[in-house]
Amino acid sequence: MPLRELKKARSKIALFQASLDLIGKKSFKDVKVEDVCEKAEVSKVTFFKFFPQKEDVLIYFMCLWLTERMIELKLHPKRGIEAIRHLFQHVAADARERPGLMLSLIGFMTEVNMHPHMPTLSEAEIQILYPDKETLVDAEAPNLGALFTQFIEEAKEDGDIPDHLPTDDLVKATFTIFYGAYLTAHLYNSDQFMEFYDLHLQLFLSNGVYR
Repeated sequence: MPLRELKKARSKIALFQASLDLIGKKSFKDVKVEDVCEKAEVSKVTFFKFFPQKEDVLIYFMCLWLTERMIELKLHPKRGIEAIRHLFQHVAADARERPGLMLSLIGFMTEVNMHPHMPTLSEAEIQILYPDKETLVDAEAPNLGALFTQFIEEAKEDGDIPDHLPTDDLVKATFTIFYGAYLTAHLYNSDQFMEFYDLHLQLFLSNGVYR
């Protein structure tokens, strides 16, 4: 791996990690680029070279988060509803440490009126972020909708979801839980995020959306 590529990847990851360290319970809008650069010891010019707009850090977070979940599922296979719940558990766990992060991501998506397109990680980024697990990282950028589609098809095969229910509609319902349960917990001023995910999932299952 060329040293130049490794240095670039280290700078990008340092900026990303500094952003995570600064956000905590705050909205990402309240995190200043200057503070991120100072903490990461990287110039502001370099920041915008990697992240043309500040909110691109949120998309990068989602990309790395999904990549980590996909690695976990390859190392410890889960499928169907169990795999969906695995994603929910990690959102809930991450929320305890940085509750403002998911809210900022949701807010950004409502502003741009789209689900973000994930970046493709460079070989240098993969090497630094996932040492000894490089072969488990897919060449293509992660896609949450594609994951939901896979898990729902598996749940149909397992008999947890009736086969006649349209997969596209079920994917939309799963996105609703993924983001909606988090917002509901926030509105109720609760940090028991997984309880809200389980509640939503159980309601969907018991009312025939999934069953």
